[in-house]
Amino acid sequence: MTTEVVPRLSAERLAGITIRTAHIAVTSVYLGGRVWGVPAEKLRLWRNLTTATGVALLISETRHSPNWAHQGRGLTTMAHIGALLPGHVWPQLAKAAPVAAMLIGSLGSHLPRAIRKWSLLNIEFRP
Repeated sequence: MTTEVVPRLSAERLAGITIRTAHIAVTSVYLGGRVWGVPAEKLRLWRNLTTATGVALLISETRHSPNWAHQGRGLTTMAHIGALLPGHVWPQLAKAAPVAAMLIGSLGSHLPRAIRKWSLLNIEFRP
């Protein structure tokens, strides 16, 4: 008989999981509304919640490493946020921009560790 040790879930890890889950949930409502043509004023709450959970997630992620901004994980996050900007400048992209951001965010979240940890500045992997 083997005894398995179940790893403990730290408060920081639990907070990160909770923030990410909340961000996915509120973003799905906001994005669905954008795609289905719901008027912007009716989506204001969901947009604000998407922004708030996104900022909380950004803060949570940047705490993992001082190298975060120039690693693959930081670069994909910046691309994720940057994909939203055209929708603010050109109204005809108001639907496409959040979809692009969602695709980049999903891709970035599921990249292999080697790519997420790759450093643009030092062209090496860092913890």
